Amino acid sequence: MIEDIIKKLAGILFGLILAVLFRVIIPFTLRLKYAKITINLINCFNFLTSTASITLCLYLVSIYLANLSEDWLVLGFIPLQIFVLHWMYFAISKQLEAINMSYSTFMDSLTLKWLANSNFNETDWTSLEITLVCCGLEGPRSYMDYLKGVSTNCCNPDLISPGCNHLVKNIFKPMQQISILLLGLTIFEEMVILLIFTTMVFKKFISLICERKQKRNILHYFTVLLNLIKNTY
Repeated sequence: MIEDIIKKLAGILFGLILAVLFRVIIPFTLRLKYAKITINLINCFNFLTSTASITLCLYLVSIYLANLSEDWLVLGFIPLQIFVLHWMYFAISKQLEAINMSYSTFMDSLTLKWLANSNFNETDWTSLEITLVCCGLEGPRSYMDYLKGVSTNCCNPDLISPGCNHLVKNIFKPMQQISILLLGLTIFEEMVILLIFTTMVFKKFISLICERKQKRNILHYFTVLLNLIKNTY
């Protein structure tokens, strides 16, 4: 039953990763592939994917080796699993912190580029709109506030309604939430594997105790039988 849960959990985990990769990361990296936040997000998802895959492979190999030999082999994987949990939590926490910082920096840079465009007619904002396929900071109304019209960049060929600020927020905010969800699922997967290892060791202890009790009972039976024979003859 627990193995079925792990298989389903792994399927959900990889399904979420594929959904994010094909629906969000790949299209957006074609627009801003050199942005720091994009690189940080891809690194975070790659780390989560590789960690989940390696953990699952180690679990399958350890179960196979434990079945071939004594179950005590599992004892070596328990401290390893605890170390992986500890290391992964702090490593992913740092990556999530880097994502949040790069997201805030990127959003601030959008505001600065918009102000530079509206106040000094700099062209960085124009190239950004063309790259992201967005219009203004908050939408076409951003141009209406000071131009009383809409820039030609907002027609492609129809009017582009999403603002660059909203577009980036709608893309990266869900990705941040999904990365946190993936982190939780990965930790849960490792906790389940750790529980399985601990259960196997506990069963081994119980079986040893039962074997010793059985040997004691047999020894006691033979002792009583020998005493009975001695008393008889």
